[in-house]
Amino acid sequence: MNDGRRTAARLRGAVHHVDLTVHDIAASAPFYEALLGFLGYTRVKQEAALHVWDLTRDGEVVGGIALRAARSERDHDRYSAGLHHLAFHAADRADVDRAYALMQEKGATILDPPVEYPQYGAGYYAVFVADPDGLKLEVVHFIG
Repeated sequence: MNDGRRTAARLRGAVHHVDLTVHDIAASAPFYEALLGFLGYTRVKQEAALHVWDLTRDGEVVGGIALRAARSERDHDRYSAGLHHLAFHAADRADVDRAYALMQEKGATILDPPVEYPQYGAGYYAVFVADPDGLKLEVVHFIG
């Protein structure tokens, strides 16, 4: 099997990308640039109504996050049908703590500071923040 097919087989089932809609891209883009940049993403597209960040490993894109301009003024409600929250892997517990410090520095709404969540598994350590539209984001270290 060639390298491309081997990589595709290894990534099968992994999330390729997530598009998020936001009320104000000008307000949300700096927040996501800080968080996604910290996590290793690189902004690859910046247009008036669309910003895209890719995460690459060994020269290959392994995932992406995009912001798109919302077409309605409806506020985000994580308990209605749709996305409840989005979680990102951290390298270790210190990485979670650094994400927390960065989000505090950027003035993000901290929903829950870093703490262990044994109900999710031994060693599950996470911080939860809200983006400018109230979307819940998590940075988690867990080896299950």
